[in-house]
Amino acid sequence: MKQVLQYNRAKAPEVVDVPQPQMKGKGILVDNRCSLISVGTERQMIELSQMSLIGKARQRPDLVKQVLNKVRTEGLTATYNKVMGRLRTPLPLGYSSAGIVTEVDSAIDRFTPGQRVACAGFAYACHAESIYVPANLAVKIPDNVSFEQASFVTLGAIALQGVRVADLHLGENVVVIGLGLLGQITCMLLTASGCKVIGIDIDKTKLELAKKSGASIALPSDNATIQHVLEATSGRGVDTVIITAAADSAAPIELAGDICREKGKVVVVGAVKMDVPRKVYYEKELELRLSRSYGPGRYDYTYEESGQDYPYGYVRWTENRNMQAFLELISIGKVDISRLITHRFDVDKADEAYELISKKTSELILGVVLNYPGKSANRNQEVPNVFPKSAVPKNRLQVGIGFVGAGGFASGVLLPHIKRISSLRPVSIMSGSGVSAVTSAEMFGFDRTSSSYEQMLIDKNVSALFIANRHNQHAEFVMKALKARKPVFVEKPLCLKTEELAKIIREYKENPMPVMVGFNRRFAPLIRKMKSALSENKHPLSIHYRINAGFIPANNWIQDEESGGGRIIGEVCHFVDLLCYLTEASPMKISAESLAMPDETYRSDDNLQLMIRFSDGSVGTINYVASGNKLMPKEYLEVFGGGMAMRMDDFKTLSIAGKKGLTMDKAKSQDKGHKAMLEVWADCLVKGSESPISIAEIITTTQATFDVIRSLQKGEAIWTGN
Repeated sequence: MKQVLQYNRAKAPEVVDVPQPQMKGKGILVDNRCSLISVGTERQMIELSQMSLIGKARQRPDLVKQVLNKVRTEGLTATYNKVMGRLRTPLPLGYSSAGIVTEVDSAIDRFTPGQRVACAGFAYACHAESIYVPANLAVKIPDNVSFEQASFVTLGAIALQGVRVADLHLGENVVVIGLGLLGQITCMLLTASGCKVIGIDIDKTKLELAKKSGASIALPSDNATIQHVLEATSGRGVDTVIITAAADSAAPIELAGDICREKGKVVVVGAVKMDVPRKVYYEKELELRLSRSYGPGRYDYTYEESGQDYPYGYVRWTENRNMQAFLELISIGKVDISRLITHRFDVDKADEAYELISKKTSELILGVVLNYPGKSANRNQEVPNVFPKSAVPKNRLQVGIGFVGAGGFASGVLLPHIKRISSLRPVSIMSGSGVSAVTSAEMFGFDRTSSSYEQMLIDKNVSALFIANRHNQHAEFVMKALKARKPVFVEKPLCLKTEELAKIIREYKENPMPVMVGFNRRFAPLIRKMKSALSENKHPLSIHYRINAGFIPANNWIQDEESGGGRIIGEVCHFVDLLCYLTEASPMKISAESLAMPDETYRSDDNLQLMIRFSDGSVGTINYVASGNKLMPKEYLEVFGGGMAMRMDDFKTLSIAGKKGLTMDKAKSQDKGHKAMLEVWADCLVKGSESPISIAEIITTTQATFDVIRSLQKGEAIWTGN
């Protein structure tokens, strides 16, 4: 399918062929009919993308700080790979579109295939022939509203939220600063609300249109603006100023203060510099309000991606309900979108559209609509029910791989190592959006991208599969790989639920193909040295493992039980596996305690003390903390027993005290074992041998992780097997 992308440092956006989007969760797949280019916002995004690294750093100092922290904790090479992976991934442009539903997730009951819908959201409602959209970012289109009109839904919801934040009353005087699309729509909404509207813009070509959009007065922004506004309000100033402009300066904020009445309100909707002049705002006792995009729910993972709505009685206007209200206003004629459309292009000629908006011209450019005249995409590809008994590569010394997932960890950690392993041949890659798959295919040498996992399963050139997508799909994809009789590597965790683990075990018994989970720490060079030093030890071990894990907010997908499974399942499994590896024993008794937090800043189950008694008599404690500070090293491991003492500090230094005295090792750089893990797995695939981590060990670690959660829930120790 065709999609409009902006590549890093590229002169202009490109129309690129990418794979079809995949159903990712509680959402719908839509074939776009129209999408709206948000001229101001998208121009800024393109300009930022075209900047040098130094220019980007000046614009986003917050991201520079994150990168420096990663260098301290993960090392320069790993950080470089992740940053370059992010920079090389093109930017999907667009965030407002309208089209026809083609597929609906089974958890969604308010949409059906064939319905007309309007969609919102960056990286969702983009300029593409087909898109995936979470259910709360889509609304049905009224019968008398066209696709073109509905494609303005995101801009409409943003404008509507700004009006709601202003909390206006009938007959009030309101100034709108900035008469682009947002400003024009805001004028219409204010007029429909019974307010007297004054429009202001530096571009005189937009003033007449503002009068048609409902402004009783339209003024150029110049030295006489303040006087004109005061004359129009009997010298008092306006009740409210809504800023819909985009500006690098604080001029709109300053002007708003000058034209507001005493105790008036200033509402910021557009992206302007927030240097507030204290004197005028203080003396008039002005109220400054910020409007957050489309409305309540924006930037909330549980709302936007998990589909959890806010109670109607408590949050009357969510972003979804704002979208609905805007389309209804179009339907009843209170908002006239047709006069805002100045240009139309087919998606094939999107480059001409962006060339137009990038030029400095006196021509009025507002609503630029992309149309999608192509036929609906065919996603329902037939997959044979009977899979081949085995997939044999043409070259016995090289294994063709299919890779699922192209996110930050995959492109920043796994794929750079895989590219350097000569025995692995990258054949096919897929991801949820398709955009990152195209980029990764080019970066890491894959022959092609795939539109579906089923394509990889029946591909004779794909002999082994790598699963590195979101956690909730791991179990399903592992079972399908086993059924297709293809070895499978799955990034941790193996699965999210005990029922899924039971199904995997049953599938493995029927199709015992090699399964590998990404427990990389046991392959780290310093850990291997610890294990070697313990080879002759016959005594139980006392192990303490401290992990300064760092904070992840509650609204991140990892914390979502349905999508990520939480940090115990998603990360603590690593440390349980490492203790099992060092002791060569199985957990018998698991006891977990979490911190009792005074507020909701940190999750209790992200901060826990875990004690495990092993079958050989060893005892291990895992101190997993998210409420610490990332400026300190992340992992610290101590092992005692049989006259030995060992200390490993963040995979950088290792001290071993034993019969031969004290030895110390210092690594050139932090190495958590990813490279060695993938090399061992590749060797296994070439030789057709068993997985380097046995299925029994994988099952034991996974079940132990579930038992940690059971212990927290019950407030008591769990004896494994019970």
